[in-house]
Parts: sequence; C-alpha cells; structure tokens
Amino acid sequence: MNLHDHGIGRRQLRQGGGRGSGNDHVDELFGATELFVHHEPYQTPKGFENLKLYLESQECEVIYTTDTLVDLGDCYQSFRVTRRRGDPIPEAVLKRAHSWAHQRNLLHSFFKPLYR
Repeated sequence: MNLHDHGIGRRQLRQGGGRGSGNDHVDELFGATELFVHHEPYQTPKGFENLKLYLESQECEVIYTTDTLVDLGDCYQSFRVTRRRGDPIPEAVLKRAHSWAHQRNLLHSFFKPLYR
C-alpha cells in the first residue's frame, strides 16, 4: 500500500494526522492482545528504549516483525507489543504505548479478539 497512490502527497505525510494524545480513542484498544506501532525504517523513534524497558517490566514482549495486520510495504518498520501468555495487554500499558505513538505521530493498529 502506497499512500501516494491514494492522493496523499509528501506535504500531507509530513503534517501527519495530528499528534494529539490519542485519548479520544484509547478506549477502543482496551482488551487488545496485540498492539502494532509502525515507523519509518531508517530511524528509531525517540524514547523507544525507555518505552521498551517499561513494556518489558509489565510482562509484555516487544518484537520487531514483518507479520502485521496492515501491509504497509517497505515504507514502514513495525514492532508488536503483546503479553507473554497471550493475555490482554493491561489498560495502563496500552494508554502509555498509545500515547507514546501519538506524541511521535506514528501509525498504529491493534488486534482485539471478539470473544474471550
């Protein structure tokens, strides 16, 4: 998928979708077992190591992967946040990771099972 094919130019990509805190839709993530954050492949987002340490301290795994819910092609690199036992990610962890992604204007997606 190439956003340029959908009429989104470089200027719009640089502006992004609005940094914000993401609090307006964070409740949609509650109950998710996987959270994917997508960033440009030639840079590691600022604060990634601190976020990773926090996530791991909360019994979550942070794994760089090419197996994502959304195929963004070679334009993005993705990491997945998940629980070691496959349990839902705690709400406090989702809030922090989601806010971190929004502050850096990063794309993100999540998987929430229908039934648990």
